[in-house]
Amino acid sequence: MLKSALLATTTFLFIFGWKVTPIADIILFTSVLLIVYSFLRGYAYADRVSIQIIICLGLLSIYSMVIVIAHGVFEVQIALRSIRALINFLAAMSLAGIYYDRFGKSYFARIIRDIYLALVAHACIMLAMFYSTPFRELIYQVTSAHDYVNIASPFLDGLRICGITYGLSQTSVLQMLGLLMLPVVARGCQSFAGLLTAIMGAPLLVLSILISGRSGLMMGLFFIPVYLLGLLLLKASTQSPAKIAGNLLANMLGLFFIGLLVWSSIDFLPEKFSVYSLNHAQEIFLAMRLSGTTVDTLSGMFFLPDSWLELVFGSSNLNNGGFEMVFSDVGWVKTIFAVGLVGSILMIIPYILALKQAWRCRFFSQETAVMSFLVFLSALLLHGKEMALLTRNQWSVQALLLSAICIQLHLLEGNRNPATGQPKSEL
Repeated sequence: MLKSALLATTTFLFIFGWKVTPIADIILFTSVLLIVYSFLRGYAYADRVSIQIIICLGLLSIYSMVIVIAHGVFEVQIALRSIRALINFLAAMSLAGIYYDRFGKSYFARIIRDIYLALVAHACIMLAMFYSTPFRELIYQVTSAHDYVNIASPFLDGLRICGITYGLSQTSVLQMLGLLMLPVVARGCQSFAGLLTAIMGAPLLVLSILISGRSGLMMGLFFIPVYLLGLLLLKASTQSPAKIAGNLLANMLGLFFIGLLVWSSIDFLPEKFSVYSLNHAQEIFLAMRLSGTTVDTLSGMFFLPDSWLELVFGSSNLNNGGFEMVFSDVGWVKTIFAVGLVGSILMIIPYILALKQAWRCRFFSQETAVMSFLVFLSALLLHGKEMALLTRNQWSVQALLLSAICIQLHLLEGNRNPATGQPKSEL
């Protein structure tokens, strides 16, 4: 019991560890400890896909630093992000190996459950900050949020909450990942009490999305029909129409129940939730019709460098060095200016490999396949609005999920212990 609680706490810190210096955060310290512990205990494991991602992130780290040196400007954000992402991925592999050593063949369900519970716990923190100004200011003081978050009146007035992260739209998408994982978590519950607890966490996630940003809500609304359609297509060849209809009905009833709980919670929330959060959320319907201030603003942010050399190789420019300002928040545009098409491709490859692994999951769980595919796809979609690839919190979730998938696929294919490579008879 104590080891399980310690692992769950480690997972929470691996996802939500806050900054202690402008460069280092608790996520980094947790990652280093996990790597060292795993190496000493022999839990280190990597399949072919994991090695490919390690090589890709290593090349991206070297390449982005070379671009910085070549232009003589100390703007190392992409380089530092790449190095941290590499360390995080190595730690995610270590953490997944520790879960496997602790829980055996049920390790995958435990990892998904603990990620889900970490997101729900963070939703509770966010809602407490939304209720209480003193608590919010205490958290922001501990995490030094005012030094990193985009300072605007909704943030300062407590209308938008970032919790112990440093993003708003980013955080809303991060919390939305928990909703994607709920069906897999619910499927793995072994008791009615566990199932009810998992479902009760969903309204908290929805509320945390509403008080942080619209991106998570918009993406969630888009992913719901995609999720249901994906399950329908994947199950069509293996299950009877009656069973498929039953599964879809259960999912629809779950969505209705979650919506009902969210609606009934509105009266217990501060007035600012109705005045600001709900009104702000309604703007997503304008965005879905490709109109409104958000669409108008973003439409002018898609452009390319004038120089072919900068287009291909980049210049490390992210508006923090001695370059002409790049008036764009769009992630695809910013990465091209920073590391060019070459660096952008290196940054995308880990997600392409992750999508491929998610697709392979259909052989052991259609729910896991669809959920994983959407989790990895969310970063690529959000990158069309802001820098979303290899970000601190989301990449921690994605790296741990990907590492767990790699071990699971390896076990199914080779029936081998990932720590020793020897056959494991109980699988």
